[in-house]
Amino acid sequence: MSPKISVVIPTYNRAGKVQKSIESVLAQTLPDLEVIVADDGSSDGTEKALSQSYGNRIRYFFQPNQGVSAARNLGIQMAQGNWIAFLDSDDLWEKDKLEWQFKALERFSPHCGACYTDTRLFNNSETRTLFQMAEGDYRHEEPMGVNTDVLRLLVRPGGAGMVIHLSSLVVRADVLKKTGGFNRELGYGEDSELMFRLGMQTNFCYVNQPLVQFDRSPVESRHVGVSSDWNRTDFLLQASQRRLEGLLAFGDKLPTRIREVIRERLSTVYSGWANWYLENGKYKEARSAASKAAKLNPTLNFATKLLLTWISPRLALQTVRYRQQRIKDSFTV
Repeated sequence: MSPKISVVIPTYNRAGKVQKSIESVLAQTLPDLEVIVADDGSSDGTEKALSQSYGNRIRYFFQPNQGVSAARNLGIQMAQGNWIAFLDSDDLWEKDKLEWQFKALERFSPHCGACYTDTRLFNNSETRTLFQMAEGDYRHEEPMGVNTDVLRLLVRPGGAGMVIHLSSLVVRADVLKKTGGFNRELGYGEDSELMFRLGMQTNFCYVNQPLVQFDRSPVESRHVGVSSDWNRTDFLLQASQRRLEGLLAFGDKLPTRIREVIRERLSTVYSGWANWYLENGKYKEARSAASKAAKLNPTLNFATKLLLTWISPRLALQTVRYRQQRIKDSFTV
């Protein structure tokens, strides 16, 4: 008989940390589940350590290092459950996390094929939960509810505006598999891009409790292997551009309001490209990027940047640096 829930845990060189994640799954009060560890090419003895600790209590699969999207897709492929949940190998679940989510899913069935919870950070000085940090953008009013604004929120993921964290998500397996899984070409933001595609198919409900612990250790210890590219500005800009252009490809299927939000975010990415090109002395490319930003979102700021890239690229660069320093200073006051 197939398990009700398959829990997919991608990992890379975290033989110690991943065991803590596995333990938090095995301790769930909702026991009808399978644990799938998708090892993305670890060389630290992960397979031996997990075999000794768990034996056949987990299902372990290995692949050469290809990135977290490929590892998660491997887990999805091997999953046997009717529902699939994700947990990063440095994150943890509270023991009643799944139990609460299925209470919500039963309450809002059949309208919701996905459910997420609030998340608390650890290895970080921030004491607020993700829901609390995001209250300026979206407020979860009820102990359980349906998020009717999920597409807008997933256009701009990350930071204090993060609402849906992948390690908190449970989704119907048939809905997830219709999406084709994670986009391996992105390398960054692939989780929010997938969840956006899910949001085009089904509603999301939530549990207003911090039932996930999200590791926010320094990036140097988290961004390793393929993900070490995340420390490069040009890589992040490229991934963001691909993600947003991919969302626009939904065309008329997108609500008009969501299409406009995507265009606004894409204009910000092109503005970021203009900054990067200016910093690297590529003035022709900076003008092109600034032009695209202004066309997508014709504001005074973008128009001024475009004009400066033509008249005086050096002055444009000084202006960019001045604004960046002001933003930096505002966070240190």
